[in-house]
Amino acid sequence: MLAEGSQLGDKCGVKRSVIGRHCRIGSNVKIVNSVVMNHVVIEDGCHIQGSVVCNNVQLQERAVLKDCQVGAGYTVTTGSDHKSESLARK
Repeated sequence: MLAEGSQLGDKCGVKRSVIGRHCRIGSNVKIVNSVVMNHVVIEDGCHIQGSVVCNNVQLQERAVLKDCQVGAGYTVTTGSDHKSESLARK
């Protein structure tokens, strides 16, 4: 499910997931079994599986999330790999 105002790049795969409003998703992104809320930026090459991504989050290039929860306004850095973690601003 893809909400209004969201954009998908080339060669994206979204399966069994919900994408919120006004999200920008780059090229070669894979999203499986996840919830991505509103105003999220997902850059090229990211993989998200079994995760919940809250509002106003930025995932930089090639970030990998598996079974994670990402709090509002958090930035996941380039090339980082997180499994079964809760990420939030301090």
